[in-house]
Amino acid sequence: MSLSFPSRLSRATRGWFAGTVLDSHAESYVAWLEARGYAPGTIDRYLRAVAHFAHWSAPRLNAIGEIDEELVRRFVDDHLPQCRCAPCCVRSRADVRAALVQLLAQLRTEGLSAESALAIPAAIEAELQAFDTYLADVRGLQAVTRYQGQLKHVYHFLLAHFVQGALQMATLAPDDIARFVTEHTAGWKPTSVKQVCIALRSYLRFKAVQGMDTASLAGAVPHVAQWRLSQLPRGLSRQEVEQLLGAFDRRTANGRRDYAIARCYVDLGLRTAEIGRLQLDDLDWQQGQIRIRSKGRRTDVLPLPPTTARAIVAYLRSGRRATPRRDLFLRHRPPLERPVTPTTIRGAIRNAARRCGLATRLPGPHVLRHTIACRLVQSGASFKAIADLLRHRSLDTTMIYAKVDLEGLKKVALPWPGRRP
Repeated sequence: MSLSFPSRLSRATRGWFAGTVLDSHAESYVAWLEARGYAPGTIDRYLRAVAHFAHWSAPRLNAIGEIDEELVRRFVDDHLPQCRCAPCCVRSRADVRAALVQLLAQLRTEGLSAESALAIPAAIEAELQAFDTYLADVRGLQAVTRYQGQLKHVYHFLLAHFVQGALQMATLAPDDIARFVTEHTAGWKPTSVKQVCIALRSYLRFKAVQGMDTASLAGAVPHVAQWRLSQLPRGLSRQEVEQLLGAFDRRTANGRRDYAIARCYVDLGLRTAEIGRLQLDDLDWQQGQIRIRSKGRRTDVLPLPPTTARAIVAYLRSGRRATPRRDLFLRHRPPLERPVTPTTIRGAIRNAARRCGLATRLPGPHVLRHTIACRLVQSGASFKAIADLLRHRSLDTTMIYAKVDLEGLKKVALPWPGRRP
């Protein structure tokens, strides 16, 4: 049953809607939240936050279509810290911001408000779209790789130089490239700085394909010192793996889902993005196989280990909501019926690591990928077999795990110079 608007709010708070552009919108807002699985207590807080916003914005608005991100920002950042409207006001900035994000989404879905007014300049947007097409069609990069690894860095670079008008790359000098990297990445780790440099070189190659001479600009992109194979892969012991797997409460839907995600890491060595791409149709129960969509639009078929299969079956039977969506792992918090994000997947492992005291040993789920590789090396598996399981495109990538084969290294190690016989 839909919540009744008059029953949700006090008379004073209901009065805040009266005479505002949101006067007749509260009922539909409640229905919007209910359809996305929000709990009654959350709906109550969000509705009171919207009532507060309606009261504050009344003298500032002439039509509902004028509600945008800038107005929301002014309310959250400028008004809330000094709000004295009433004792019942919702002043939690997280709650208010989340409530108004949902309000904007609803208004735009219903065509009552224009799209984001915070759109990037048209020239930069067109340039990023062209670069994205190049990365997808020529380089063959997946969407998450294109955005996280390249587009977001190039966006900041273009915004730093061409925010006022059309892109005129000919006006750039090598010093501009070096200055941007230095200022934009101040305080970053070398790995992150290197990613920015890779993105800039990729963008300059794209401009060269279009006929622009970018040799001097590309030469100005700094080279970040990061020695290949300089560190030992960090893996967990068998006891630590069991400790991690025991940290999931499989009596709950969340626990069953997160445990199945952990088994995908531990048993198959999947990457976070690969887990997020899994579909119900990727599971071949008769053949005992699972289809993996890997890097570079590559598709691999792997045996489905019994432990992984049992974990997924338990989640499907007693954890996953009934929905027409084909994504294997879904959100359990509103908005519901959407696939889990990489943040949710990584958070499932990190939260379990904190619960069982492995937070320092397991800063991120990629350690589990190293764990399965180290275990295979120590059990005598060939590097070709490990490369096939981890879906490395080059055997050189797998060779870093030779460092953990201590028994094999002892056989080929030369005596230390000057050591007594």
